[in-house]
Amino acid sequence: MFTVRDAASTDVASLQTLEDFAFESLNAYRGLTQLLEVSPRIGNEWAEMLIDTKYRVLVGQSEETIHGYLLVEIFHSLRKALIKQVYVDASARELGLGALMLESCEQIARDAGCTVLEGLALPGDREMKNLFERSSMSAQLLIVGKTLN
Repeated sequence: MFTVRDAASTDVASLQTLEDFAFESLNAYRGLTQLLEVSPRIGNEWAEMLIDTKYRVLVGQSEETIHGYLLVEIFHSLRKALIKQVYVDASARELGLGALMLESCEQIARDAGCTVLEGLALPGDREMKNLFERSSMSAQLLIVGKTLN
């Protein structure tokens, strides 16, 4: 039903739209400011991201429609890969696309010589946490804090 492939320059408009939806959905969760420090929005720079060799961008599609994307950064010297963004639109959730993108990402990480695959999720984003846990990824570090006036 779904296929996962490397994103191409022709996918930039879809990536921008999906990223907008992804970050709109995150507004309700704590920690968005901190997430943006670690993983800023790509916005109008998707074309540049696609040619930067330290990143891989995957898209998940059904027929000609892109329903999701995954952005992973490869840290070769640390032998680690970090999933910075993953999003599946509402019409394709709970159908296995997220898991399929994570499987592809895991293979990319292995092929790059990585021994660790990590992902970012906000507190309260149960759907993201569930997606990671279904792929045998569990919480490794929680950051707590408060704003000082």
